[in-house]
Amino acid sequence: MTENVISLNTGGAGNGSNPREPDRGWALMEQGVVGIVIIVVIVSVLAYALTLWLRKDVASEATNIQTIITGTQGLLKDSGGYEFTSSAKMTGALIQQGGVSRSMTIRGDAQAGTATLWNTWGGSVYLTPLNTAGFNNGFTLTYEKVPQAACVQIATRLSKSGVVDGITINATAHADGKVTTEQAGAQCTKDSGRTGTNKLIFTVNN
Repeated sequence: MTENVISLNTGGAGNGSNPREPDRGWALMEQGVVGIVIIVVIVSVLAYALTLWLRKDVASEATNIQTIITGTQGLLKDSGGYEFTSSAKMTGALIQQGGVSRSMTIRGDAQAGTATLWNTWGGSVYLTPLNTAGFNNGFTLTYEKVPQAACVQIATRLSKSGVVDGITINATAHADGKVTTEQAGAQCTKDSGRTGTNKLIFTVNN
């Protein structure tokens, strides 16, 4: 009788000492799902931040362009027009007289009139006198290394502003200064890595 009791107690202890372990597969899946959600959230936040940053750059450079144009008309035009022999001298003269935004990058000696101007994307910015019938009555403003998205937005924004008489996107000229979003989207080329590949030229006839 005693042996039977011992046998029963031993069996009961054995069953109670082996509880069912949780399924590790489900735990790993839950961790994986959480990880994926976190990654998606981070990517979304970064994409949104990048969009805001691009909009900021576009707004800033569009304002810089208008400031340069206004400054050129007010500071560099003489009785005979824009009497400069080169882009370097014309651009340097505008920088020398404080006709550009302080937010832009200036390299070189501004006081000597030999400094150069650069946009937020590291592209060269320069003025060129525009000769018509022997007189430099107008000028062009060139923006290099413009990213594709910014190229589309700046071209269409300046087109709507009426500040410029002509806009050239890479090799395509819009002599009337009118550029639609469809046209800009087709003519602005994609970036090379993180570097913009577009050149915008704005023509001002007075």
